[in-house]
Amino acid sequence: MPYLSRRGKQKLLGTAMNHSGATSRRSFAFADHMLDAAATFSLRDRRFHYLNSAAEKILGISPVAILENPELPYRLVFEEDMPTLVAALRQAEIEGAANAEFRIRRDDGEERWLAARAFPLGDADDGLMRALICEDITERKRIEQALRESEARFRQVAENIDQVFWVVAPDGSEIHYVSPAFEKVWAQPVAELYKAPFKWMQTIHADDQALVFETMTRLQSERPMEIQFRILRDGGKVRHIRHRSTPVRDATGRVVQVVCMSEDVTEQKRLERQADESARAQRDALVREVHHRIKNNLQGVTGMLRNYANRHAEVADVINEAIAQVQAVAIIYGLQSRPGAVRLMLSDLLKEVVSGAGQLMQRGMDFQNDEHSLGCKAVVSEIEAVPVALVLNELVFNAFKHGGSSCEPTLEMKIDIAKERVSLTVSNAGSLADGHTRKARGGGSGLQLIHSLLPRRGAHFELVDSAAGVEAKLTLEPPVVTLKC
Repeated sequence: MPYLSRRGKQKLLGTAMNHSGATSRRSFAFADHMLDAAATFSLRDRRFHYLNSAAEKILGISPVAILENPELPYRLVFEEDMPTLVAALRQAEIEGAANAEFRIRRDDGEERWLAARAFPLGDADDGLMRALICEDITERKRIEQALRESEARFRQVAENIDQVFWVVAPDGSEIHYVSPAFEKVWAQPVAELYKAPFKWMQTIHADDQALVFETMTRLQSERPMEIQFRILRDGGKVRHIRHRSTPVRDATGRVVQVVCMSEDVTEQKRLERQADESARAQRDALVREVHHRIKNNLQGVTGMLRNYANRHAEVADVINEAIAQVQAVAIIYGLQSRPGAVRLMLSDLLKEVVSGAGQLMQRGMDFQNDEHSLGCKAVVSEIEAVPVALVLNELVFNAFKHGGSSCEPTLEMKIDIAKERVSLTVSNAGSLADGHTRKARGGGSGLQLIHSLLPRRGAHFELVDSAAGVEAKLTLEPPVVTLKC
């Protein structure tokens, strides 16, 4: 039999049952092929006058038994559902048509849900004849119950977690669902979000807005995403959010919605920073201790060298040069072992080198530094610290050694902020042997040492004659030094 809608079944059954004003058996033949139970009931004698074969399959009672005892079907109805059925029967009697859904328990113990519809059969039996159609909706009810239970479980999870659970349109223009945690994380009413789906983006930190907008309106509908961004709330307080999203596709592969999870990770970020700072502090303390021990050992070496120089005057000059070089390395480790030392400042290194070499040579040097007037500090790269210290030591030591005793050498430090460059000029009253400019490649062992130690990038050295004497010029740039202004 071809499928008929509920309205179609009702119309066809009513027409057939009312054919020629009679209820002949032939006019009901089509009803025996229906999957739904069909019957006629007279309000005059309160009896069923017809039941189709589907009635027996649904109710588990033979039509003959029901025709003989019209009370049989009512005994199957759940007690708590009986008021609903009685109300529907009264409505059918008074108004002619009625609908009701109720449960039955068959004699074999099986429980079923039925949807019953009653309607009048025209003028049959003086308008007191009603047609009944009962549809078995057990499977539909089972599915509905499963959906309700699934939704209840979903809400129980979604509404009791700290993360914000979202279900949104692929372009983010519509919010299908958002969990109550949204109000806790964003401090905004959920109801406003449904009305204005993009309003929450107003809280995003200005530096993160472009990333979040592109993700929410385009990228998250293409593939699973995870991003982190900041929001501002509670008077400008920054909260860190981790946002994950997954597109949901239909059978054709079209993205129909996007499921998202947003989590406030501010506390996690704080703990991570705290752990990093603790690890960094432990590392720095360990490094300072190592530097301190190396410095002490190097100072012990210089002490032994001094004793040897005092006993052997013939090699004192050579020994003093070696002492100055060892001292320069010790200075680096000494500066880096100071509590709170994070960066090695060039000016601090110069002061220590000048002081160490001056004590060794029993001389002084005029140190001119324009850092204070500019408000900038030159920081020496940790990697290049030892080579730079040895080069500076060589420049200062040579100025003391070759500048004569009549005039105090000078050290001038200038900073070019625009070029991010530091220029050091060590001047003494001596002169070059040939009277011409000499680069680091030429000259004696001191200049050769400078050349061998000079970093390949970020450093330039030249030695020239000037009106005041000899000038050793050292220029330092990134990556050897950086400016902190």
